[in-house]
Amino acid sequence: MSAKSPKTKTGKSTGQWLRRNALKAVIAAVAIAGVVLVARLPQQDREAPAAPAPPVNVTVMAVPSEDIVDTLELPAVVEPNRVVTVSAEFEGRIEQIPCKEGSEVRAGHLLIQLNADLIGPAVKIAKAQVDRDQIEYDRMKRLVDDDATSQRDLDDATTKLAISKAQFDEVAAREKRTRILAPLDGVLNDLLVEEGEYVSIGTPVAEIVETKVVKVAVEVPERDIVFFEVGRQAEVLVHTRDEDKRLEGNITFISELADHQTRSTRMEVTLANEQGLVRSGQIVLVKLTRRVLKDAVMIPLLAVIPMEEGNAVYVVNSTEAKRQMVELGIFKGDRVQIKSGLKAGDKLIIAGHGFVAPGQEVNISESK
Repeated sequence: MSAKSPKTKTGKSTGQWLRRNALKAVIAAVAIAGVVLVARLPQQDREAPAAPAPPVNVTVMAVPSEDIVDTLELPAVVEPNRVVTVSAEFEGRIEQIPCKEGSEVRAGHLLIQLNADLIGPAVKIAKAQVDRDQIEYDRMKRLVDDDATSQRDLDDATTKLAISKAQFDEVAAREKRTRILAPLDGVLNDLLVEEGEYVSIGTPVAEIVETKVVKVAVEVPERDIVFFEVGRQAEVLVHTRDEDKRLEGNITFISELADHQTRSTRMEVTLANEQGLVRSGQIVLVKLTRRVLKDAVMIPLLAVIPMEEGNAVYVVNSTEAKRQMVELGIFKGDRVQIKSGLKAGDKLIIAGHGFVAPGQEVNISESK
């Protein structure tokens, strides 16, 4: 009896343990099945509907249209209109140089006087021969008129007079070349000889720079040169001692050959410089008008939103924001031309557009 009693107790305890753990296993299985069922439910059934976004405060403006002058400003260099090197046309010793370097000269002014002692007597001889042949011609003409001599004698006298006049013109021209004159108005920039020197024909003696008219040389990019032609006006911005000035000039030259390295084309603007406001070598700005755009749509650049596939703006359609893709044109200060995508009168969002999305409601305030 005593040996069987512990065995019976042990079996009863084991059965109770099994019942308790089986119940726990069933509860755990039911819980897991519930979690799985909940996880398989559609997401929208488990989430609360999102609240609509509140309206965004934006500022709009009516898109204007206007005529826009498309201009281009480029740096340029002032060059003298002409630089002339004066050379001797007669040989001889320099007797006098009446002008000084840096002085202004007029066309025909005496620059250098060469010694004329050797050519002077030849001029007098030639003049005397002309006078003698003229007397002989007049005498022969009277005789022919009176039928006192033949026409042949008059023809001979005519020929001798013509030859003597030609000889006189030759020696007179040679004497004239002993006076080296300024060929143009300008500044005597450099004297290349001194008094007492002997010069030969072709020896450079002076350099004259024309300063009353200057050239402004500008290199125009290849994409812009097609807009310009000779004769059109150009504006030159010059920085002087007291203030900046704008001078009017004309395009006088456009090179047919572009620079092989920069692909730019040389263009020259001729400018009057009577007051001497610009000097050779000075850096200036040239303002060139490419074209005039009629009824162009210009908007603030800040209203444009860069996108992956272009540029966009937001306009207001009733009380909703609408995104429109646009094509940009020229830039002018803080504004940009819209070539397509906007038209005059559209209500463009110019402030707050960074916080809106297509179709979003907006609170509108008009730009002043």
